[in-house]
Amino acid sequence: MKGSTKMPTPKNVDEYISSFPAATAKKLEQVRKTIRAAAPKAEEVISYKIPGYTCHGMLVFFACWKNHISIYPAPWEAAALKKEMSAYEGSKGTIKFPLDKPLPLALISKMVKFRLKANEEKAALKKTVKAKPAVKTGSAKPSDEDQVKAYISNLEKKVKTEIAAVRKIIKGASEKLAERIKWNAPSYYYKQDILTFGPYKTHKLLLVFHHPAVVKIKSLLLEGDYKDRRLVYFKDKAEAEKNKKELSRIITEIIKAIDNK
Repeated sequence: MKGSTKMPTPKNVDEYISSFPAATAKKLEQVRKTIRAAAPKAEEVISYKIPGYTCHGMLVFFACWKNHISIYPAPWEAAALKKEMSAYEGSKGTIKFPLDKPLPLALISKMVKFRLKANEEKAALKKTVKAKPAVKTGSAKPSDEDQVKAYISNLEKKVKTEIAAVRKIIKGASEKLAERIKWNAPSYYYKQDILTFGPYKTHKLLLVFHHPAVVKIKSLLLEGDYKDRRLVYFKDKAEAEKNKKELSRIITEIIKAIDNK
């Protein structure tokens, strides 16, 4: 049976695919091309004797068996994909596509993109920027305001403009909010940490809501299914301004939760 741990370890994905009959190899190549198109920056590897792809961590594997092609880990937790995925057999860790039926390439692409986004979110939360120079011995520690100004002054002009616009919205949501540099980025708190800027990417502003009260708030802006946090992405400052009212509502709801404790 192909795909089992008893088969020899192939040198690369080409060798893995070519070990199958032509009709099956054609389907495997379709899966391969679909994965690479959905995650063009992913690195192709052989791991556990099967093809795998890595991007900000392990992304996805595929393997061929007697009657089906498996892809795993399968994102059964993706609510938007659950209906499409439920048409196929699988378990918590895998989904099976029968060899005697056309492959759902569009679905496979969506699955890979979901996994890629999850990996990128995890990487963003872990990523750190360059550490600030240490304060000289005997000198006073810079104030929160001075640290924020220093942070902003070191940003590229375009990034500075984008972040400044979102900072204005955040600070305008409540007079109770205080601003400081924490987790190497502008961060906002009221008695407890509430949110901070994540790493900036071109055309993507990220806000990380740290306070656990955010998980009880229903909003189309909030993304992720983490136990105690949620993420908000904006393409640019214009999109942030368009969603100003909703972003402010999320912040005020968290502040209310803190006050009601």
